[in-house]
Amino acid sequence: MTSPVEPYGLRIAEPGDTLVVGLGNPILGDDGIGWRVIDELDELDHDEASLQQACVGGVSLMELLVGYRRAIIVDAIIDPEAAPGSVWCRPLSAVETRVASHLDSTHDAPLPAAIEAGRAMGAELPSDIEVVGIVIERGDVFGEELSDVVAAAVPVAAAEVVGALRAQATASPQGEPVHA
Repeated sequence: MTSPVEPYGLRIAEPGDTLVVGLGNPILGDDGIGWRVIDELDELDHDEASLQQACVGGVSLMELLVGYRRAIIVDAIIDPEAAPGSVWCRPLSAVETRVASHLDSTHDAPLPAAIEAGRAMGAELPSDIEVVGIVIERGDVFGEELSDVVAAAVPVAAAEVVGALRAQATASPQGEPVHA
């Protein structure tokens, strides 16, 4: 289960088999979509995973994954080829980290490199990491509200996470959009 921490309802995951982590910054508009999906999941009856919200990427994100067998990362994605509000699910290995808001960083290692380094140092990291991406137009506008089109994607993304948890497999292995 999770425990709330104010002021933004931050939830800290407890150890378990699977971690679902929602990434983003809740005061940067649509960039906070990962947090909102975790809020939505927290309202559902779920025993399949621990839930966490985080404003991290790279090495710090890798550290959150230590000890879990499986992880699902929910993040805002900038993709000029897709409509804002589109949702997809892919294995981490199939995600271009440069389009994912928090899987890459100019000040840190991209998540795949951080995971490789963590494993080289003996960290127990998930062998199964999936990314649920929600396409946003901009993630640099101050405010706590999501745009209407991105807000409408919250239940779609939450359903995608639940489906991935229950199927124990990527819902869309080729990375096809599940909602556009």
